[in-house]
Amino acid sequence: MTAKKKDKTATSESDKIESLFSKEQLLVAERFQDKKDILNALLSPDKQYTVETVEQEILKYMKGQVR
Repeated sequence: MTAKKKDKTATSESDKIESLFSKEQLLVAERFQDKKDILNALLSPDKQYTVETVEQEILKYMKGQVR
């Protein structure tokens, strides 16, 4: 009889490692070509961001109230 082993190669939410990108890298990324102006206004040139963080910031900006 063979014993079944649990597969530990599956990554959990806490095991994921997000890559960090500079403002310049995000501005030239194909994914954000239609949002260059927003990225230019929202992002700081001396910080690095994950793609998920940038997308959340864009959504937050787009849902903001107009004054």
